[in-house]
Amino acid sequence: MGYAASLYNMMRNTGAAVGIAFMTNTLIRNQQIHQSHLVEHFSIFDAWRLSATAPHGPGAPLFHYLPQIISGQKQGLGLVYGLIQAQSSILAFNDIYRVLAALTLLMIPSFLLFRGARPAAGGGSAMH
Repeated sequence: MGYAASLYNMMRNTGAAVGIAFMTNTLIRNQQIHQSHLVEHFSIFDAWRLSATAPHGPGAPLFHYLPQIISGQKQGLGLVYGLIQAQSSILAFNDIYRVLAALTLLMIPSFLLFRGARPAAGGGSAMH
């Protein structure tokens, strides 16, 4: 009977490791899926539109695409790609939290199956 605590802790740690690995895998997969969906809606012609409208937006970084084409530098596209990656990360985290919330809601009825605490024999409180 002395090994029950160690077996319980081993199973708990194994379950936590598998759960973390599964959620990390799901996070990376969802990031790639969201990134591909976001990139579908961005083209090189949007870069021209961004260079015309970016100075008018509050707090928007300057995005001048024509000088970058002439000089061969692509910092503006790197900036847009970084923003797309950040948005895909947030969308992937939202997906993870939705799955965890749904699993939590599905587990609530299982608590009705648990028995309540039984009073100790003799009317006193039970102690070790």
